[in-house]
Amino acid sequence: MQFDNLSTITALSRAAVQIRRRQLLALLIAAPWLPSVAQAAGSAVTAGGDKFMTLSMFATGRSKLDPDVAAQLLAALRESEDTFAAAVDQLSADASSGKYPDIERMEAAVRGTPNHAALLELVSAWYTGTVSVKGRPRFITLTGALLYEPIADGSHIPGNCAGATNSWANQPAPALAAMPSL
Repeated sequence: MQFDNLSTITALSRAAVQIRRRQLLALLIAAPWLPSVAQAAGSAVTAGGDKFMTLSMFATGRSKLDPDVAAQLLAALRESEDTFAAAVDQLSADASSGKYPDIERMEAAVRGTPNHAALLELVSAWYTGTVSVKGRPRFITLTGALLYEPIADGSHIPGNCAGATNSWANQPAPALAAMPSL
């Protein structure tokens, strides 16, 4: 693009600066409200995350689960099914109430309901580290998957080296420094 006139170039650069100024001004005006909006969104996610963690610990029988993995699983599960959040609320309330002594009795009670599918998806996600989103598997974690724990001490992640080159083999016998003389 060629400009024959210096005033045309100057007008274009001023327009670009004006847009930046307007964006900066809008940001400065909105800045006092941004923390409260972020905090409100964060508290809604935390409330949903707390219910998800409660239900996850009950469903897996674990007393401790990784909260970072939980957040990723929850986001993927919500994306996979629109009714998942409501199912988690109902299932979490049932788990917290003491109505069911273990997951097997809860599973039997919700069998044949929409909550049953959500419960199975939740358990599957924790054990495999994957979630089916719109018919396609989404990988979330390998080392955080509960199926990986039993072999974690004797195996390594496929595709990653467990140590230095040839660390899995016995070291060769040391070579002789010099040949013996006869």
